[in-house]
Amino acid sequence: MIRKSDYENYDYRQFWQNGGRAYEDAAERIAIRKLFKGIRAEGKIFADLGCGYGRLFEEYASCRAAIMVDYSLNNLRNAKETIRAFLNNDEEKMSRIFFIAADVNNLPLKKHIIDAAVSVRVVHHLENPGKFFSEVSRILRPGGPFIVEFANKRNLKNILKFVFGRLKTSPFNKKPLQIGETILDYHPAYIISLLRKSGFKIIKKISASNFRISFLKKYLGLKTLLFFEKLYQHIFSFIDTGPSIFLKAFLNKSIEKAGVSPYKDTDSVLAADKLDFLICPSCDSDNLEIVKTAFISCTKCKKKYSIDDGIYVFKDV
Repeated sequence: MIRKSDYENYDYRQFWQNGGRAYEDAAERIAIRKLFKGIRAEGKIFADLGCGYGRLFEEYASCRAAIMVDYSLNNLRNAKETIRAFLNNDEEKMSRIFFIAADVNNLPLKKHIIDAAVSVRVVHHLENPGKFFSEVSRILRPGGPFIVEFANKRNLKNILKFVFGRLKTSPFNKKPLQIGETILDYHPAYIISLLRKSGFKIIKKISASNFRISFLKKYLGLKTLLFFEKLYQHIFSFIDTGPSIFLKAFLNKSIEKAGVSPYKDTDSVLAADKLDFLICPSCDSDNLEIVKTAFISCTKCKKKYSIDDGIYVFKDV
């Protein structure tokens, strides 16, 4: 059993900005941009599930609206700061960005309200990724794309460790491999099987951060590393040996056709009351109301959720 990561008392920006992660950041963006090809962001509602401090917002910033979800209120405050700076304090654009503190396994969003979803560096914190994928299936419109990343158990480093007796758990079986107290590495076949069970069709797979090795990062320049990274992602992703695997999946169009969102287009969602795309995560009711701009109240189960500087806090505290 893994411990829940605590980002309330840690500035996640430091991990990326002060921790020598320029290679990993660029490698992930290379993969994401490849997977975003063919996905038109304009006019769409995107959900970034586990958005952190908004690191990847610029990759889908052309979307009509974005729903930023993270369990950490501290991360979301930083995400607001990051996105506001990227949008040059444009209040009209900021009004189309929604910040929600919630558990990704119990999202306070209506059925099929999202056009596209992305989730990076989240699955390795989940003990039951199948439950998460089912939630994404519920909120995503049929035919909608889902870009998801997970930590790869069957990476080259683990394979070599196993061959030389330094890793007891086989990287080839589907049992998750726990790393420390907060991380689980998953076998690609296991994750793909869970996605398919939740109604997704896998379209593309990319192995990323393939040269995340200390001595390579130390002695090879970033430009050289990224040259080989691009080459590897393009030619060798099918081997599945990188520490991170990115998948591009589409929700089957046949999924719950009768339950498709009542909104005919994105504008009708945005024109509605801001609460109109939300549900109570405790009872699934959509009878919500804002009380004195301080909290959201569910008229059915009477549960109250706080509003912290424009962030809707739906997680248990």
